[in-house]
Amino acid sequence: MVDILAIGAHPDDIEISMGGSVCVFKEQGLGVAVCDLTAGEAGTYGTEGGRQAELIRASDILGIDARITLDMPDGNIRNTEENRLKIIEVIRRHTPKIVFSFGDERSRHPDHRNAGRMVEECIFLAGLEKIVTEYQPFRPLSLIRFPELIVWRKPDFVIDVTKFWDRKIESIRAHVSQVTAEGEDDTDTKTFIRSNRFWELIDARSRLFGAMIGAERGEAFYCDRPVKVDDVLSACMGGLERR
Repeated sequence: MVDILAIGAHPDDIEISMGGSVCVFKEQGLGVAVCDLTAGEAGTYGTEGGRQAELIRASDILGIDARITLDMPDGNIRNTEENRLKIIEVIRRHTPKIVFSFGDERSRHPDHRNAGRMVEECIFLAGLEKIVTEYQPFRPLSLIRFPELIVWRKPDFVIDVTKFWDRKIESIRAHVSQVTAEGEDDTDTKTFIRSNRFWELIDARSRLFGAMIGAERGEAFYCDRPVKVDDVLSACMGGLERR
């Protein structure tokens, strides 16, 4: 049983998209599980075994309570009954209150788009009694979405991850086959993520999101329903500080 279940398509998606927020959740005493739908075996760089070792290291850095790797084909995630049942099993086994996943229909990677759509469906389907799996029916309270690298619309809310920024970066760098090391020459790189421009984008968007709430660094999210606010002054303090 966990409080948060974050579902990505590939072994580094959660670290890149919400690694700082995972650290915030852990500091708050919440249980966090991560599910990667694929092993990342189709990536231009790295091997399946190597990437597994990398995600174990990244999980340790973030303090993740459980990490599950499903066997969907990298580069070919499809919304099928078989794949839905796999996600439903994970949801029912870990009974999260909130699920995080991709949510931008303009995502460049088809795996990201398809993962987000399928997770949305599975959150509902996991609560249906007549869908029989090893675990009992269970439906999370909410789905929260995170954007791909390029952000096309204003977020619904931003989490201040300033305190844990260095740990987030360390967790991404744990995926050594996928990203450049500090000072590495990226002249001959074949992918954007394995370039120094990737780090520039990660830095820029975190500062942009942070500025939205009066913080140094932030991570952005989208909700499937309005967020309940009990402390209006605290929730709006970042916006008030900008004026």
